[in-house]
Amino acid sequence: MKLQAKLSLGVVFVFAFLAIGIAVTTIEWVNHNTIREAEQRVRLYIRSSWELYNGKLERMRVALEVLSQNELVRNLLRDPGNEALASTVRQSLEASREAQNMDILNLLDSGGRVILRTRSPYDEGDILSDDPLIRQVISTTTGHQGTTVLLEQQLKIEGEGLVDRCLQFGGEPRGMMVGSAVPIIADGDLVGVIQMGSLLNGAAEEVDRIRDAVFENEQYEGKPLGTATFFMGDKRVSTNVIDNDGGRAVGTRVSDEVAGQVLARGLPWTGRAWVVDTWYLSQYDPITDPDNNVIGMLYVGELEQKYLDMRTQAVVLLLSIIVAGMAMALLVFFVITRGILGPIQTLSVATKRLADGDLDYRVAVRTRDEVGDLSTSFNEMAEQLEKQRREIEHHQQVLEGLNQELRITNRNYMETLGFVAHELKNPLTSATLSLHAVKDGYLGELNTVQKRSLASVASSLDYFSDMIRNYLDLSRLEKGELKANVTSVALNSEVVVPVVEGLGRELQEKEMLVENHVPPELTVEADRDLLRIVYGNLLSNAVKYGREGGRVMLDTQEGESEITLRVFNEGEGIPREKMAMLFKKFSRLDGPEYAGKKGTGLGLYICREIIEKHGGKIWTESEAGRWARFIFTLPKKEKHNGTRLAPRIPEVVYQVGRELMPKIIYHARSEYNE
Repeated sequence: MKLQAKLSLGVVFVFAFLAIGIAVTTIEWVNHNTIREAEQRVRLYIRSSWELYNGKLERMRVALEVLSQNELVRNLLRDPGNEALASTVRQSLEASREAQNMDILNLLDSGGRVILRTRSPYDEGDILSDDPLIRQVISTTTGHQGTTVLLEQQLKIEGEGLVDRCLQFGGEPRGMMVGSAVPIIADGDLVGVIQMGSLLNGAAEEVDRIRDAVFENEQYEGKPLGTATFFMGDKRVSTNVIDNDGGRAVGTRVSDEVAGQVLARGLPWTGRAWVVDTWYLSQYDPITDPDNNVIGMLYVGELEQKYLDMRTQAVVLLLSIIVAGMAMALLVFFVITRGILGPIQTLSVATKRLADGDLDYRVAVRTRDEVGDLSTSFNEMAEQLEKQRREIEHHQQVLEGLNQELRITNRNYMETLGFVAHELKNPLTSATLSLHAVKDGYLGELNTVQKRSLASVASSLDYFSDMIRNYLDLSRLEKGELKANVTSVALNSEVVVPVVEGLGRELQEKEMLVENHVPPELTVEADRDLLRIVYGNLLSNAVKYGREGGRVMLDTQEGESEITLRVFNEGEGIPREKMAMLFKKFSRLDGPEYAGKKGTGLGLYICREIIEKHGGKIWTESEAGRWARFIFTLPKKEKHNGTRLAPRIPEVVYQVGRELMPKIIYHARSEYNE
């Protein structure tokens, strides 16, 4: 990606990040402030609604104050048995009730007994002293107003049609009555009480009056902008909320959340409320009776969609301004960067020419700013590179000559190593066989000193034999001649048993016990001779480093795709920190526990090379001071590296010769004596 593209993408990313951040902040700010303003407006609306509600109570109180001074009313209280006077007063008060659009207007004596009602069937004589409103007036001799819930029996007494109205608007034979009561005083004494009330159930004119006064009956997208409702308990008994059928949603209930806060706890609730079929920003206030018991709620709500649309318009306007400003900023940025990146692009072309080997190319310096300094530095760098190239070419020629000499030296080394090892092998084998014949007494009895001396010489010759064999294998590895000739090999009979028998003398000298758990029937796909080298090296190490009188154990484990082979011996083991160097060329362990243990450091390296040529792997496990275990795997299918070659002379000939030579000498001496 070019620098200009990177800068452009970077700036676009930064601007996009800023735009998103500003947009989110703007939306959050607009949303918060819009909703907060709407909730504040709803709180103002609910206060206005309470003023209208309390205003009606105040008008009742004023009307009752006037009626309490009526002389006919006072005379009836002095002479309640005067039927003619009672009829006259009833007609007058009933006319006043109807003029005030009230549902009840009652006259009571000082004890709370009803003397006169103005609504058919004009029941009288019952006592209302238990009514909380009447009780407060009698006890304080002052006027009181408030809201109470009247049960079915009381509604029947108060007049016709009231129960039916409650059933129609609320579905219950009880109603919520807003009313006022004032005392009638004569000569400083309470002589009676006059009471007026209006049933809120089905009082559509009351909620409409609140809506019209607060919201001016405004519509928004076909829905009322504002609504008001009186609740008796959690049920709407008077509302201008429209249900799905187009009628007033009387009888529907408020949500449990609102009821829990307002009715149960007596606290106002403000927020988004799902009212029938849409969201309103609402407030619910508790309505209490004169004894301060919550009996209902006053609700006022304003359509949320209006504020959502206002918020959307504000967000769109602000985002449009942001996008336009950022577009202008991007345009200015691209104009400036184009002037800066032009010389840089020229430098880019120059660096490509330089990378292609044109060290003579130079850049024209046209400015004195940072880009000009960069161009000057480029030219100086090109000069330096030209100089270094000439020096490198000279050194390369020298190194090429040295490398050729090293290749010749290495080839001569490998040829000499193979030649010397091969020439030493046969004489050394003969010397070793002869020495063991003498040491074992086949040519005459030896004393203890002679046997000890010859045993030391035999040990040295064994070491030299192992060293020569390892060097021969190394030579073949280095020259690429050691390749796997894979056939089906009976592991136990063709590999393990011959190698163990070849080490029989060493095992006997150290009194070590070999436990061979290799299944007799197990066959592997491998080069028999190379596998004997691996087992020979691993078992030689087990004998050399194993504990005298200890165990050497060989076992296998057959898996789905490979066979695992293990050689275990009891001994000093191998420290964990030294395991990594075991399979490196010429690597030997140092330490007092390995003192006197001779070796070339090639055996395990050769083992690793052979196992890897078969497609397997080799590793070691150990517990220092107790045991060591060498583990290697062979694939079941042929995965070896290299081509098939004719079998070479088995390395075990030497060990077999050592065992057979004493017998040959014995028979020769017998024939000579005869």
